[in-house]
Amino acid sequence: MTVVSAYAPTLVSAEITKDSFYSCLRATLQAVPRNDRLVILGHFNARVGINHNVWSGVIGKHGLGNTNSNGLRLLNLCSEFGLVITNTLFQQRNQRKATWMHPRSKHWHLLDYVITGVCDVADVHLTRVMRGAECWTDRRLVVSKFQLKLRPRIRKQRPQKHLNVRACKDPATRENLPTKMSDLLQNSTDDSMSNASDQRDKAYTHTTLVGDRIL
Repeated sequence: MTVVSAYAPTLVSAEITKDSFYSCLRATLQAVPRNDRLVILGHFNARVGINHNVWSGVIGKHGLGNTNSNGLRLLNLCSEFGLVITNTLFQQRNQRKATWMHPRSKHWHLLDYVITGVCDVADVHLTRVMRGAECWTDRRLVVSKFQLKLRPRIRKQRPQKHLNVRACKDPATRENLPTKMSDLLQNSTDDSMSNASDQRDKAYTHTTLVGDRIL
């Protein structure tokens, strides 16, 4: 599972600053393994609006407010990487969606998002704002509930080498095999200090070695 935390430039920031931020974010997303579950948490200073017909598959039917230029950048990024803004998926009051209050107008807007891949949307149970956690600031905490089912990585096992038993039909091989086997087994039992378990392991190792070399 890969979790990305981001803080985007404000609306009044220079365009080159915004371009640099989204280029860095694109590079980060491109480096995420394809099989990893991806979650992006961030204050994007972006309003994605409510036009779910145009941005189908990126936002749901329960967005908030209008779209601005920063919002278009975020929407294009999500569309490019197959991501969904989960804040817009659940029907709830606007007070449970808005995350930031404008200092002059005192209007609340949705700027903080929890974003995940399209294939993982079914695991998101709820994304909402905690209204009681503003602590006398102009921001509110965002909480998202996921049902995680992490699968362990499957390690690839090396294919076992099969002995060429048909090689025993060759007279030279049949004659060489017992001699080599006898010599190695003799060497494995010469150590008087070895116990029965060690001698058994050595005999197995030497037998396998002879088979790999001759067959």
